[in-house]
Amino acid sequence: MDIEELNFLKSDGGRELLDQYKDYGEADLHRLLLKASKENLPHFPAVASLIKLRKKAEGKFSKSREMFFTSYGLEQSTDEKISELIAARFKKDWKVVDLTCGIGGNLISLAKNSQKVVAIDTDQVNLECAKENAKVYGVDGNIEFVLGNAFDNIPEDVDAFFIDPSRMREGKTKTRSFLNSEPNILKMMDFIFKETKNLCVKISPAFDYGEIKLFSEVPEIEIISDDNVCKVALLWFGEFKTCERRATCIVGNKIHSLTDGAGVQRAEILAKPLNYIYEPNKAISKAHLVNELAERHGLYKISPKVSFLTSDELIIGEEKSLFRIFKVTHQDKFSLKKLEGALKDRNINRANIIIKKFPLKPEDLYKKIKIKEGGEVFIIIMPLKDDEHYFILAERVGMK
Repeated sequence: MDIEELNFLKSDGGRELLDQYKDYGEADLHRLLLKASKENLPHFPAVASLIKLRKKAEGKFSKSREMFFTSYGLEQSTDEKISELIAARFKKDWKVVDLTCGIGGNLISLAKNSQKVVAIDTDQVNLECAKENAKVYGVDGNIEFVLGNAFDNIPEDVDAFFIDPSRMREGKTKTRSFLNSEPNILKMMDFIFKETKNLCVKISPAFDYGEIKLFSEVPEIEIISDDNVCKVALLWFGEFKTCERRATCIVGNKIHSLTDGAGVQRAEILAKPLNYIYEPNKAISKAHLVNELAERHGLYKISPKVSFLTSDELIIGEEKSLFRIFKVTHQDKFSLKKLEGALKDRNINRANIIIKKFPLKPEDLYKKIKIKEGGEVFIIIMPLKDDEHYFILAERVGMK
């Protein structure tokens, strides 16, 4: 989308078309585009594109049907419920700068929770989308919008900064490294820290822990998951930092938080699984908090290489939602012959395969053992304490 198309979409005529076709499905929109092409109607591609993006954004934003997006702007934007969690850590009386505001995902929540926000972006389309989206949520009066480079537009008397740098690289896949982000985070920090140490940086959830050592100060690392999918990784500096590592797990309407603690011992590693196997929420694994979780619930590890935990007792209570839980029915050292025999003895011709630190992919193993995917049985293949690979037959606890 260019600025001319956006200006049309914002106009009375554009809004009328968006409202007229808002309920069109994919096939109807495709037919509309064919008609527009034949009849030389220049604005219909932009209308159809925005309607598609608004529908795609419904899982992220409660008011998506009224908002303005670019394709990449939507992809990079933070889910509304997660942006609200982030903004809640900023103080109400702070003046905050959103250095790369994009289409305004985090900006809207920051404006709700802060005294004032300065929104900066180098892309005019992004900034105009952010303005419109702030109006949709009724927070535009609390925001100063600045079109320009983040390096040249850092205001004075700022209490905190938020930055979600672009991870797109021209002609390449999206980068996981903040060293390749735009603007470069390490360079930005030199400028920001002259004003304040209160900084939150959003980075790829697939970041490399080794890169964290490049910072002049050690941040708090927070991983946020939703429905056991790591959605956001954040680096918190200055007054924000309250621990070294934090996992925030959104499970349904509940939010669970786990932080690193002093004196936590490494979980004992057993030679084999007990009655139950626990796979921790991915945010907990990524935040390197498996030992803390094991200590909290009296669990043991079964491998130095895999984050699975085990116990004889079934965890009850709300925190059991922090795991995928499996009841062990059989285990043995891995060989195709042994696995095929165990499946045959139990008349299992359909199963779900989970593979950890093993050279075969699930799809390859399905072909070799000649069973179909699905059913209630799980085949878990992983190295145990002796570094030998084992297969474990199990059933998911609580699975319908």
